[in-house]
Amino acid sequence: MNTPDRRTFMKLILAAGTLPKAVSAIETIAANEFRKLPSTDYRNIFHSKIDWKPVHDGLEFARVDVYRDREHVDTVAALRVNPEKNTLRAFNSYEGQNTIVRTIEEWQRLTGATAMVNSAQYMADPAYMPCALVITDGRQKGPKINKTVRGMLVAEPSTDNVPRMDLLDFNYDTFDHKNTPYTQGVQHWPILLDREGKIKVQNKLWQANRTVVAKDFDKNILLFTAEGGFFTLFNFGRFLKESNARPDKGFKVHTAMNMDGGYEADMVVRSPKLSYTTYGEFETYGPGRDATVFDWKIRIPGVIGVFPRT
Repeated sequence: MNTPDRRTFMKLILAAGTLPKAVSAIETIAANEFRKLPSTDYRNIFHSKIDWKPVHDGLEFARVDVYRDREHVDTVAALRVNPEKNTLRAFNSYEGQNTIVRTIEEWQRLTGATAMVNSAQYMADPAYMPCALVITDGRQKGPKINKTVRGMLVAEPSTDNVPRMDLLDFNYDTFDHKNTPYTQGVQHWPILLDREGKIKVQNKLWQANRTVVAKDFDKNILLFTAEGGFFTLFNFGRFLKESNARPDKGFKVHTAMNMDGGYEADMVVRSPKLSYTTYGEFETYGPGRDATVFDWKIRIPGVIGVFPRT
């Protein structure tokens, strides 16, 4: 049997009315490798235009570069989650001496989440126990009461009379761990920006990579992770407030709450369209108290995953 040459092969395909489908390439986005800690000086801060990229239906990803005058001081990655099209799950592996900690990439491979960020702070003693209440698939872990908490990310209720996802601010919203319908949740602190546009955190000079959860005015859930260490908590709240004031309304944040930061401030996205990973490296406790460690992929006991709603 004679093998047709390429021209004859293409003629046969065209005559049949079909062409091989092109394989769509995954867009791999690399996080910036910041190696310098800028000063905490907050002046003339602005961010680049938000360009939302689809990850899957109802889940979008964007990165904005943050500038002080002309100096590029940080980059913030963001996920915008539509609750009607996606589910949130809070994972926590704390089981006393049987706790297994994982990098965020290991957590993603284990769970199959499309996107994921780190979750709550945890204790040194007992090791890896969450500092505040975490609800994972209806199971409550960690202390039921922690007087420092100021809010809670909640999702996947067992009833239809509450939002599918929400970010509660305990200055305005109530929560009862004994009667909650929510099967997923993470309590934390502080609230960075409240619904009245107030920054609700003290202005300390501690800088670090940051992970922040938020709710926007369209009732989407936002997940932010800073690739560098420029932001103090107060300045991240200020950054979101100023973003809202842009002519294009920026991220349109209704309420924002801090999650664990520093080495733990991680984000991963894995989909047929997009691949992205960032790990925290910068952690300070004020001027002259820099605990930054580069190129370390920390293993953590808790994460928050995003999944398509089926």
